[in-house]
Amino acid sequence: MKKSTLILLVIIAMISGICLGILASIMDREKMQQAQINEIIKANELMDSNQNYIVQDVIEANAEDIKLSPNAFIIFEKHYSKCGHTVIQKEKIEDDEVNKDENYIKSAYSDWNIESFSSDEVRLSKTIDSNCDEHYLITTDDENIIVYSIDDEGNKKLKETTDIAVQYLPKEDVELLKKGISAYGQNELARKLEDYE
Repeated sequence: MKKSTLILLVIIAMISGICLGILASIMDREKMQQAQINEIIKANELMDSNQNYIVQDVIEANAEDIKLSPNAFIIFEKHYSKCGHTVIQKEKIEDDEVNKDENYIKSAYSDWNIESFSSDEVRLSKTIDSNCDEHYLITTDDENIIVYSIDDEGNKKLKETTDIAVQYLPKEDVELLKKGISAYGQNELARKLEDYE
């Protein structure tokens, strides 16, 4: 055999080997891609079946299954129709209310509307046809500044006689105090009293 024929056979064998290697690589890649696609399909099917279980669990649960935890709070929203104010109080639930459901709250607080109910918070509201008890009148007894609370009927009740002497205040301030200065809420009351200290 001639040398050139031998070289030609070697080259053909090498080219054939390279082509077969490339072909095998392509086929492996396709098998690998198909295996990945199959894995993704299986994972999606598994997720779908798990979501069905989750949805079924959620659907089967109802409000009666929700119980108050030991760290729960009740939020009371009182809307006063005469003055237009809303007073919000947040209280920790009583020990005997732990593990109670929404039906218990409905009966225990029958004069309240349940706005929301969860294991850690109950929000109740009601409208009261009166003024709230956060209205104050700041005035003077000619010696000190005094504070009255104003009830729903407009009646004054002495809340506090302060240590702030009026004799050291400017005449304009004393005149304003004699007429009376209104305040709503503890914060505004404290802020207005600070102006005279």
